[in-house]
Amino acid sequence: MKPPLIVIPARFHSTRFPGKVLAPLGDKSVLEWCWTHAVKSGVGTVIIATEDEKVVLAARKFGAKAVLTSPTCVSGSDRVFEASQDSDSPFVINIQADQPFLTAETIKSVAQVLQTNPKADISTAVIPLNDPERLKNPNVVKAVVCQDNRCLYFSRSPVPFARNGKPDYFEHLGIYGFRKEALKKFISLKPAPIEMAESLEQLRALDAGMAIYTCISSEIPCSIDTPKDLEEAKQILKKNHLKIAENR
Repeated sequence: MKPPLIVIPARFHSTRFPGKVLAPLGDKSVLEWCWTHAVKSGVGTVIIATEDEKVVLAARKFGAKAVLTSPTCVSGSDRVFEASQDSDSPFVINIQADQPFLTAETIKSVAQVLQTNPKADISTAVIPLNDPERLKNPNVVKAVVCQDNRCLYFSRSPVPFARNGKPDYFEHLGIYGFRKEALKKFISLKPAPIEMAESLEQLRALDAGMAIYTCISSEIPCSIDTPKDLEEAKQILKKNHLKIAENR
């Protein structure tokens, strides 16, 4: 069976932080960090998909393959689907370009879920969530996970509700693995009411009855959506330089 294709959708004109994917973070750009970990995973071919020539040129400078996709792509998933059309791989891994510290091991694990679990339409990753402040933070997406690692729900609220005892809480990481046919189905679906209420795209898949399975990982949660997030990432890099360098 052919190995998965890894696509990193890198939109330059992001709403809250334009140009964030090329913002400097230590000795690399945010995007180059993401690409470096993806390549180290050894999962499969890695390509960057973007709507802006500046990203293509920057990617080529650090040795990455990059393709221009339509500026009308509504979401990262649409961009990934467009970029994957020339590939005959049965699996596509979507790594967001604003998570610079996502490790090679997590990328491998997400791919393995698809390759070993025939029930999985989509795979993703979560980490244990024990910080009360992050649990309450609506910008931190929580995942409700079954004992068989199937995802029941995603929310910005602290779910499940702890009425009796303390449940296990998980934070969702922004990485997805798709079976090729599942990705095609997903982008054809209309937004679901629960998706629009929570502003979480993955709920569209659950609403349509698609099965999302997860791997439980150990990560440094870091998603860069604002200039403030970038400054926090710089501090994380300083504090965890050796650990992050080992995972390059």
